[in-house]
Amino acid sequence: MRRSTAPNPRSAVRRAAVVVMALLAGLVLGAAPATAAGLAPQPLSVSASNTNASVTSTGSDCTSGPLTETRRVTGSQSVPAGVFSSLPSQLAFDLPVLVGPTQAALRGSDARVTLTNARGTLTLALSSGSCAAPSLFNNGTNVSGSGTWTVVADTTAGNSYRQATGSGTFTLSTGIAVGGGGAWTLQLLGTVGVLQPTLAVTHRAFWGGPFNYLSRTLSVEYRIRNTGPGDAFGVALTDALPTTPGVTRLGPVPQTVGAVPAGTEKAVVVRYRVCGIAAIGCRFTADVQLHVADALDAGGAVSVQRTVQVPVSPVP
Repeated sequence: MRRSTAPNPRSAVRRAAVVVMALLAGLVLGAAPATAAGLAPQPLSVSASNTNASVTSTGSDCTSGPLTETRRVTGSQSVPAGVFSSLPSQLAFDLPVLVGPTQAALRGSDARVTLTNARGTLTLALSSGSCAAPSLFNNGTNVSGSGTWTVVADTTAGNSYRQATGSGTFTLSTGIAVGGGGAWTLQLLGTVGVLQPTLAVTHRAFWGGPFNYLSRTLSVEYRIRNTGPGDAFGVALTDALPTTPGVTRLGPVPQTVGAVPAGTEKAVVVRYRVCGIAAIGCRFTADVQLHVADALDAGGAVSVQRTVQVPVSPVP
């Protein structure tokens, strides 16, 4: 007579664990990098002019040489969108011009130009000549000439141009008559590099109710996180196309994500028509395609493959 076999408690535990894992499979977050490749420094070309220069006179701190006075010249001008990033910006300058009878100079230690928009401020230090060897020309009422500029280091939190680097040349012409309403022109040429964003994508699959479960309409939330040092702008989900047969992407695509500052994330949801109720272990791979740009709007397309496990239950 054959003995009855008692249930194996360990097998029961294993089966229960498998079921629980399957139920949760569609909800587990998984990370995958979608890195914006390191971008080369971007060209900077800004030309501005106005008649709003304000000029004050102070004594020169040059201990020797032909420069005997300082004319502090300030002014500003709006910069249209597309010149310094895609945003309208404001150029402003504060230039202590060291002047003599026929010559002038700018020191990088105190001559500043700023470019400001909603993303932050980029500050440039202008330099041309010195007390002993001036390189700008002074005709008595106007100073003109050229020199070099470098980006001033900045670590201000929230400034998307923090830790930017760059250098170039400038051409300047400005009135130096004390008072206001002086005419000026300034041209900046060179390159600027800003911190780069790096995107990582996680996902969560869910049905969103019994009707969607029965119609096999699955929702996948893609969470787009910026793990890089630089802020991301113009982020968009251009597609999340399944590469597995039998699965149809319903959309919506594309979707605008917008700005994703460093250390933050945003989410979008894409729906799919997936395998039937009777299917066991249903999963599919989605090619998540993104567009991303840095604070100067330089960037492009990145993509990452995500494997989505279809939940076996219409809950939670």
